Amino acid sequence: MSKEISRVKGIGPKSAERFHKAGIKTIEEIANSKPEELAWIKGIGIISANKIIDNAKEILRVEDGIQKVLNSIRENFTKTCPKCGSSLKEKLIILGTDRRLRAYQCTVCKFYMPK
Repeated sequence: MSKEISRVKGIGPKSAERFHKAGIKTIEEIANSKPEELAWIKGIGIISANKIIDNAKEILRVEDGIQKVLNSIRENFTKTCPKCGSSLKEKLIILGTDRRLRAYQCTVCKFYMPK
């Protein structure tokens, strides 16, 4: 059983098991469902199905927003040094005969940041 769908408000462990048996395994599948489809699951009515779908859509919106913020932070960190604010340049660091690491290095203070 997938514990992912039990993150949706209105779905407990028993409901999650019923969703799983019905072939619904992800929050995306819940968010893209119609209330009538979910109402066939034991213990879920039309009103509950509407609320569960709304809650699943809200989780996806929040997670999408968080991902956008993280991508923005990652993008900004690859442009400027977090230590001194100067520009970063991509470098290949050789750690041994078979180990190499890509990193960003500050052009001023030589601070290294893993890629």
